[in-house]
Amino acid sequence: MTLDIGAEFGSSETASVDGVWVPLGGDAEIKVSRLGNPSAQKAYRQIPRPLRRQIEDGTFSNEQSNNFLSNFMADHLVKDWRNIVEKVVDSKGNESLKKVPFSIENAKKMFKKFRRFRDRIWEIASDEDIFNTGVEEDSKNLQKASGGT
Repeated sequence: MTLDIGAEFGSSETASVDGVWVPLGGDAEIKVSRLGNPSAQKAYRQIPRPLRRQIEDGTFSNEQSNNFLSNFMADHLVKDWRNIVEKVVDSKGNESLKKVPFSIENAKKMFKKFRRFRDRIWEIASDEDIFNTGVEEDSKNLQKASGGT
């Protein structure tokens, strides 16, 4: 049996840079670009060498690591999201769900507040299969079906 190397291991540069829509649960979805996209690579190279050494050696404190990853991911990996809500409690103790519109600042806040959310997005950005050559057509179909932006 032969192997079509391009079909199996090819990457879509468009998907890698512009991102792909990935379901998160319910009707929530997030648009994420590949971890190694050019913007992320360039930003990483611009980090001062002593700081990069701390990142690579794992000598960051948990707080430093949390802040760095949250900012880096919001700036370079997440492109958009839909239908993300957060439970809020008013002064009388009443709970409600508040829609969290996408913005880089909101992404930073959510990543800092919800470690598991940040971890899940890191997994998505690191999953090369999500950005394979067949993903462009799938992403277009998902956007049409959901009234994508």
